[in-house]
Amino acid sequence: MKMEVEIISREIIKPSSPTPLNKRTHKISLLDQITLPFFVPLVLYYPNLENSNSNSNTNNTDQTTQILKKSLSTTLSLFYPFAGRFKDTLSVDCNDQGALLVVAKFNNSLSDFLKRPDPEGCRAHIPDDHVTHGVPSPGSNIAVLQVNYFHCGGIAIASCISHKVADAVTIYSFMKAWASAAARGSSPEARLIPDYTARSFFPHNEFMPVEDEFSFHVGRQFKVGRTMMRRYVFESPAISELRAHLLSSSPSPRRPSRVETVTAFLWKCYMVALEKFNAGDNNKVNYVTHSVNLRRKADPPFPESSFGNFVWPAAMSTLNDHPHADMMKHLFSKVRSAISNVDADFVKRMQDKEGYSGYCKNLYEETLNQMPENGDGLHITSWCNFGFYRIDFGWGKPTWITKCDVGRNTTDVPFVNLLWLMDTRDGDGIEACLVMDQRYYAEFDKIQELTHLASVDPSPFDICPKQ
Repeated sequence: MKMEVEIISREIIKPSSPTPLNKRTHKISLLDQITLPFFVPLVLYYPNLENSNSNSNTNNTDQTTQILKKSLSTTLSLFYPFAGRFKDTLSVDCNDQGALLVVAKFNNSLSDFLKRPDPEGCRAHIPDDHVTHGVPSPGSNIAVLQVNYFHCGGIAIASCISHKVADAVTIYSFMKAWASAAARGSSPEARLIPDYTARSFFPHNEFMPVEDEFSFHVGRQFKVGRTMMRRYVFESPAISELRAHLLSSSPSPRRPSRVETVTAFLWKCYMVALEKFNAGDNNKVNYVTHSVNLRRKADPPFPESSFGNFVWPAAMSTLNDHPHADMMKHLFSKVRSAISNVDADFVKRMQDKEGYSGYCKNLYEETLNQMPENGDGLHITSWCNFGFYRIDFGWGKPTWITKCDVGRNTTDVPFVNLLWLMDTRDGDGIEACLVMDQRYYAEFDKIQELTHLASVDPSPFDICPKQ
């Protein structure tokens, strides 16, 4: 669908209260330091389902905008690094210069768009020029937001935040706090206030050579090509069917989770699709990296409100053997083992003064040894169980949530072999967004088990319960 957009305003929103002088310099942590330098976009869609054919009221739009501006200002006083600017590669100047808020109006029906959403249309709902994949320059923004109004009364709220400062959990906390402040007409709930303590356990290393940064190695191993994205939605019955297969011959002491189950299945499909391109090379290694939330792995666990990056890519690999009946079970065991190996000791090694040496051990002995440069890699990020579908600005929960930095049929976002997992709205299923080289889909589409179990590019209305 062609998006006809009118930019109503571009305004810098400053924190409602000044950042204390002792917090004006936000030093990034070791875990921030090794993170890939790109912006993470997110769009939450709130269609006006009760009145989808009528024009939105201008006065109501103006009132909503003022509420969102005021609540954003309040929220930025708590998430003060988002209102700052990059000082250099290792710190943020929390100077209260503010976050950019773009307000846009679309002469389209959001409900019509959600009947068949596409990546190009989604990208119109974020400040597109801020989806970058390079090292941030001094003085550049940390966070950019966009409010999108549709002529039917629907609203889409978008954020675009630097991954060098925040991971998905922190982005969720920020958006949840903003929504809470907007809905309450006051400060966010106390439990949403960010915790800046845990990140201090992971001091950055200003002398770290570039070749020791995990982002350096991943950047070298990312495949490039003409990308294409498809969404595969696994609802609860499909996941139960896959789980039953995993448990059929060797019951697990712990039931396979939704994420483990879908990860193993899609890894198997990925290997099947690549068989043709590997020309029967059974000695070629196929590997997966899977994001792990370190907050939950520490002992004792760090608060979920801990600000910054607390993510590690658990790595696992296998030879590119011809897929067989037990391949999914084999891959599931790889997934569970790799994620379990990122444990409390793994996290502890990277803390305090000796953290850099512990980080190098985790990097070279536990991670990169599973990621050969000539291997076929699939890089997986899971946002499941974070709670994004509970973000309510006062007009209900979102009908659909998406990232939109991938999947363009061009080479301006060239990385391929990426998989992003997100809950379905009911919390029981998984929506998987897969980005591959266009050539691979010819083989991927032939996998009958996949088309039997998953809906391909469905409308969010078909997978979400009615509001």
